[in-house]
Amino acid sequence: MKKLFPSFLTLSVYLFGHVSLQAAEKQTLFDEFKDGGVWLLPLAIFAVGALALTIYNIIKIRKTPFLRTDIVEQIMPLVEELDFESAVALCEANPSPLTNILKSGLDRLSESDEIDPDSIEKAMAEASTSELAGPFVMVNYLNVIGSLSPMMGLLGTVVGMVGAFATMKESMDDATAMAGQIQVALLTTKYGLVVAIPSLLSYFIFKNSYGKIVGQVDEIVGKFLFVLVQSLRRSYEE
Repeated sequence: MKKLFPSFLTLSVYLFGHVSLQAAEKQTLFDEFKDGGVWLLPLAIFAVGALALTIYNIIKIRKTPFLRTDIVEQIMPLVEELDFESAVALCEANPSPLTNILKSGLDRLSESDEIDPDSIEKAMAEASTSELAGPFVMVNYLNVIGSLSPMMGLLGTVVGMVGAFATMKESMDDATAMAGQIQVALLTTKYGLVVAIPSLLSYFIFKNSYGKIVGQVDEIVGKFLFVLVQSLRRSYEE
């Protein structure tokens, strides 16, 4: 993800810079926003939202806050030694999605005197769904913005073209009014795409990165379950 973000930021800067320079040749960005009217307001809100979500996900979608491998390395020996109280205390002192998932398995173990791997696995699966579903919601909002922006632009385009044809129907001589309606149509399409392209690109980058993190979480949980069950069976056999 670290390698992809410079390319993403470069593309975004180039895209917005190109649009701004092109607009500056004839009129300022403020003039275009004023000419676009109410249809550019939701697109401006989408643009601010996409930028905020991108910054938020850059901070949140990282391996360290999710995996806490340093804590997992301390938990595994405790599990092998059947020191579950210390393992639970360590999870509680270092809350994260992964440690919360491991703690749910240890809590389920304390509820029964029998070894039930299926019950422990089910408890961790339920906790995994709860812990990992939340962060992806913020990633998915980028997809929502990326999908709605061109649709909003298309709506403005349709309204602008309807207005242009209505003006043409009333009077073929009113070229200024007709040109204004066509301008609204083109501006909404233009800025709908300007907002949508970086938003969708950011969404796919974060989605792939988060998928890799979830895969690593599942791998560690599987290893934890194996060590836990083996340690319990060994203790019963002894």
